[in-house]
Amino acid sequence: MRGDFEAYLNDSFRDENGKLDLDQLLALEDEANMDVAVIMPNTQPEPNNQELGEAIKDNPRALGCALIHPTEANPVGQVHKAATEWGMKGIKLMPAVHKYNVDDEIVKPVVEAARDNGLIVSIHSGPANCHPTRIGNVASWIPETPVIMDHMGFPDALDAGIEAAKANKNISLGTTILRFHRRWGTDPDQVVPTEVKKAVDELGPEQIVFGSNTPEYRPIQVINAIRRLELGDDAEALIFGDNLARIYGLA
Repeated sequence: MRGDFEAYLNDSFRDENGKLDLDQLLALEDEANMDVAVIMPNTQPEPNNQELGEAIKDNPRALGCALIHPTEANPVGQVHKAATEWGMKGIKLMPAVHKYNVDDEIVKPVVEAARDNGLIVSIHSGPANCHPTRIGNVASWIPETPVIMDHMGFPDALDAGIEAAKANKNISLGTTILRFHRRWGTDPDQVVPTEVKKAVDELGPEQIVFGSNTPEYRPIQVINAIRRLELGDDAEALIFGDNLARIYGLA
């Protein structure tokens, strides 16, 4: 099985009538031979998780992931709705957009609600309020729940991301890294993201999971960038789908 842990069914995928068009997104996943994709809503202060749920309803290739704002009204209720009403399989935390510290105590009941509802937790990583060390703190609250660290701690905290994943075996690092392609070259279709290989070498491929960040980049572009690392067939099989299948219980 092959899968993409992070794709956004955002406004760029609306049809002529203004409705979200899942088929447009899945066509990009088809280009990379992806069987399933974890799909998130438009990133905005008040995310429309219900609209996403309706757009992907009954499509087995689409695993919904609700964007939860911990400082909004009743975020725990939103998590429960995500699981029970909207058919979601995970939640996403975006501290960089919603302006909170990801390891603030207000977040704890949110991720505990995800755990209690059997949802996977994905977290945007970066500097300051979403630093990998903070994400490690969150992962330690829910040690039996898989946590995916988006961007692997990039742009400047890959080492901290690796250390957080070493200390918390429930953390996987997500390969949504082409937005940083200028670290390795000017052309995202030619770059060799060597720091991803460092993560694989230090953690093992079992804690690395493929993600594209579509539509910012096409899944095939990220696939090809990782293939240029020449990690080997076994490692690629884990990264490009087997790990996601295990995390989301698809195997």
